[in-house]
Amino acid sequence: MAPVSLKSILSTSPKARTEAERVEPILVESLASPLAIEKRRMEARVLTIAKSEPEAMVTILLRQFDTKNAKAREEIKKLLKKIAEDREGQAAILENLSHPDQDVRKGVRMIMVSIWGESMGTYTSNYEQATMLIGMAKSREIFVDDIVTLIELSKVTLLEGDMDRALNDISLIVDLIKHRYRSVETMKNYLADMLKITPELSRLGMASGRIEESLRNAIRASKNRSFDLTQDMINDRMKEVDMIDQVRALGVTIKDQISEAPRMSLDQMNAMDVLVITRLKEVVRTGSSFNVTDRKNQVIDLVDAFLKDELYPYLRDHAQDRLTTKDPSLIYVVYTVGLTCLKLISDALPKVAEELYVTYFRDLEETESITAVSWPSIVI
Repeated sequence: MAPVSLKSILSTSPKARTEAERVEPILVESLASPLAIEKRRMEARVLTIAKSEPEAMVTILLRQFDTKNAKAREEIKKLLKKIAEDREGQAAILENLSHPDQDVRKGVRMIMVSIWGESMGTYTSNYEQATMLIGMAKSREIFVDDIVTLIELSKVTLLEGDMDRALNDISLIVDLIKHRYRSVETMKNYLADMLKITPELSRLGMASGRIEESLRNAIRASKNRSFDLTQDMINDRMKEVDMIDQVRALGVTIKDQISEAPRMSLDQMNAMDVLVITRLKEVVRTGSSFNVTDRKNQVIDLVDAFLKDELYPYLRDHAQDRLTTKDPSLIYVVYTVGLTCLKLISDALPKVAEELYVTYFRDLEETESITAVSWPSIVI
């Protein structure tokens, strides 16, 4: 399996860097200018560029983050925090964790602590150790593509707001690399030693050709070995990412379409929409049973399958026109499905569910937390 990156998971495609590059030579001087108008002009220009070239602009700000000019340093920090209010801006910061420029990486470490808290010092330290160990492993032809994928997924977990889990993940990743490095090196050394004594075994009457061929097959197998543990972790996390993105898409639709929480009874709804709600009620019953018995992965699978295999095909194939015209019945279905899915996953992914609720539903529900929100009466 080829390694993935945060960009491939979140589709943060790079854009031309020309405008950002033009800003860099005058960035510090302008932000430190005694003329307020010049400083404001540069701030506005940086934020404008960041909308179209987030990664390029963020990289330049990070490179200058530790400038000796205290005034400019404070303004750069404010700009990065402003950019990081947007999810794409946060992703741009995390992309720079592996930047070849040491000054950029230093800036990432400092701003991550400012944005996500002191615990990010531990995350960045473990991240650096993990990347160093991966480099060592690759130099010894040890397979680590799966672990590279896990590192990228840990960054996605940070973006979803679950810092504790991201910290646990990156710590586990360091342990996984160390364990794999030791186990593969031990096996290689053993096989190399066995190859050395093959001639002696031959003199003792053993078929050296067969021994040598078996050992060489074992060496080839060790290089192409699959690692089921990490693959299972990757599959689970990728499914989570997919499911979260689907719920997020519902939230975006809701936020774009309505200004107050919709209310409707079954007899007011489109007949096909009623069928969706009927299926949703079945999902709630099954998912609640999984939650009670602590089968968190099955809750994720259930919600993922419902959204991917039922709701989105229905919206695409049978309700696209009604969604465009803001049909009240369909809007109510989308809203109810989104809120219900957040309630279902709040046990399995509490911080993610809370982040999505706060971003897309709290202003409409006027209830502080997803845990305090009542289940939609139509699904229970």
